[in-house]
Amino acid sequence: MLLHGISTAWIAVKSQDGKTLAKGDTGLSQNGLLELDHSVLGVASAELKGLDGSKLEKISGNNSIQFSYADPLNPTCSLTVNSLSMDVLAKIVGMEKQGGGWQMKDNKPTTALIVKAPSLVSDAFVYFCFPSGNFLMGDKKLDSDSDSKKTPVTDALSFAAVDDPNINDMYRIYSTVDSDWKDEQTMFKELFPDYSATTTPAV
Repeated sequence: MLLHGISTAWIAVKSQDGKTLAKGDTGLSQNGLLELDHSVLGVASAELKGLDGSKLEKISGNNSIQFSYADPLNPTCSLTVNSLSMDVLAKIVGMEKQGGGWQMKDNKPTTALIVKAPSLVSDAFVYFCFPSGNFLMGDKKLDSDSDSKKTPVTDALSFAAVDDPNINDMYRIYSTVDSDWKDEQTMFKELFPDYSATTTPAV
């Protein structure tokens, strides 16, 4: 897969058991999925790790390597979004309104992440899909503007996938050149059985 850049990404909040999408006022849109498009000034980066275990372990015997195995999967993503709204950020990292401000809840909400990347050599796309997981808000480093430039601070999020009850695994990869590929709507329906195509933003 020779990929370049990021076409777009989607995020969602789910029920705590990971089986259904939160929709409407409790979710991120009427159908549950929020595309990280121009409304958030897009996604700057998505660094995916742990897709095939952290490393290979070896078992020696009779003075030679007899067997090797991969450590358990630990899929994570360092996701940088340019400008999330406070409402969306609060919902995905687990904050609640207290008085006139926001503070962290005791438990993290179950969320989802899908990243779409284009091929460099064709018009194909690859989708990295994590139907269940948790977001951390990440740190903020605020630097002073100078007389020559501004210093914007983006939303640098950390995402860790967990086992999803609908796919019985931590992630799936879809490719549009696969013979079984149909379209994005079919993919969303596979990952989220209660998905419907309505896309009106809720926040």
